[in-house]
Amino acid sequence: MKQNRSNNHQIESDTQYTKLCKAFDSLDESQFDIVIDSSTEKVHLDARAQQFFVLSTPLPLNQFDAYFTPANKLIETAPIRSGTNFRYRGIEKEVHHLSAYETRTETAPHLKHIRFKRIDLFDPSKLTEIEEKLINQRQLFAIISHEMRTPVATLQMLIEDLEQGAPSSKHTEQMKNTVDHLMSVLQDMTQAVNPERALPISKTAFHPNQLLIDAHSQMTRLAELNGMVVKLELIDNENIRLESDKQRIKIIVLNLIKNAIHHSKGSTINVKVEWIQRVDKGYLVLTVSDDGQGIPKEATNKIFEPFERLGTKVDGSGLGLFIVRQSLNELHGDVDVDRNEQGGARFVVKIPMVDLNAKQSEPVFRQESKDTGDLLKRLNLLVVEDDPIIRMVSKNLLGKLVNQVDVAENGHLGYEMATRKEYDLILSDFFMPVLDGRQMIQKLRKEGVSVPIVAVTAAVMGQESEALLDAGANKVIAKPISMNTFLEVVEQCVAR
Repeated sequence: MKQNRSNNHQIESDTQYTKLCKAFDSLDESQFDIVIDSSTEKVHLDARAQQFFVLSTPLPLNQFDAYFTPANKLIETAPIRSGTNFRYRGIEKEVHHLSAYETRTETAPHLKHIRFKRIDLFDPSKLTEIEEKLINQRQLFAIISHEMRTPVATLQMLIEDLEQGAPSSKHTEQMKNTVDHLMSVLQDMTQAVNPERALPISKTAFHPNQLLIDAHSQMTRLAELNGMVVKLELIDNENIRLESDKQRIKIIVLNLIKNAIHHSKGSTINVKVEWIQRVDKGYLVLTVSDDGQGIPKEATNKIFEPFERLGTKVDGSGLGLFIVRQSLNELHGDVDVDRNEQGGARFVVKIPMVDLNAKQSEPVFRQESKDTGDLLKRLNLLVVEDDPIIRMVSKNLLGKLVNQVDVAENGHLGYEMATRKEYDLILSDFFMPVLDGRQMIQKLRKEGVSVPIVAVTAAVMGQESEALLDAGANKVIAKPISMNTFLEVVEQCVAR
């Protein structure tokens, strides 16, 4: 009796599969269909699928699944959705990329119909819109991983040195510089996703020697791990105080050194800084050269394209020199690439800027105007932040500038405080327990609270900014907030 029920079920499955075969017609050459029968744990392939996989049909599901990565995606059929990508390594060991172009659960719940499409990751014209979005996302994550790896690895090595008894005074400045670099990388990622939200040029005073020394300290360990040494040639004049965007220039230097470490295959990197004074302004000239294999002349323009690695398979996404060119465009600078006397690559960067000692003008750090200063003395501020350290630091630092700073540890408490007391400005995080920043802003706006609200968040790379602005935030800025940025917020959102 049991055998008869099994035979009847098999006949029913075969009949339903025959009906599904009608859908196999009128496909383009890159598409083919399979039907997974969970009751018999077998896979049925259409003619195109049999030809592509070089497999007969039907065949055991676990046997078919063994050819795919990620593993068990076919056996655990629930995760398969339109756009799910697979790597298939066939009998001839050649790897193919496939996308679940369309999936349907047919009349019988134990049958799942999947239409595969072969995709070419290196030819965007052959990709569907959803495939292109998925590949662009993977490229973005590769960029983030590549650009964040160096500062995070540097911090890890410094921490390991401290654990092994190294003097903390030696590492404190390096750790601070590395954190600054990490924050600048996050800002670069923000600009890559939302270029219209790039931070404006922030001019500060600095001596170029100190900038190079800071960059050298961050790159020394990475160079050592790759069997290389970084040498500096500094400016003799100690009285220079240049005014420009120090952080962007530092990013340029770091990426040029990192590029030489990963690509030159040499042993020494020379970094030289010069100051050329003109009547009204001058030029900072930075030269980064190596004793490696050099760059072919015909490739000197291509190397600044995103994801370009000249056919090499070194670690990273190929974004470093793209960031160099992008930063130089913002600073109205330029870069030349050629071969040096040793045959290695030489990058010469030229950036126009001002020597404050020659100009005798503005102070090093931005000072608020008298009107802004008077406003700060009267300003009542609410900071909504779940991180206890950031809450403490915000209260202490901002408390020195404004009349009063209140803090709340989540959006619910922030909402209650903002509806009980009048504030001149609210600074709020996004991701918080109980009630997040977006939800808090929405509730306050529905209650008619019109106080300026500025979201201060690390989540500025995706759709979070739009969500906060749509909820009613006046402005979204990146964490951590600097004193200069806070003054700009007060002038833009409160004074007006």
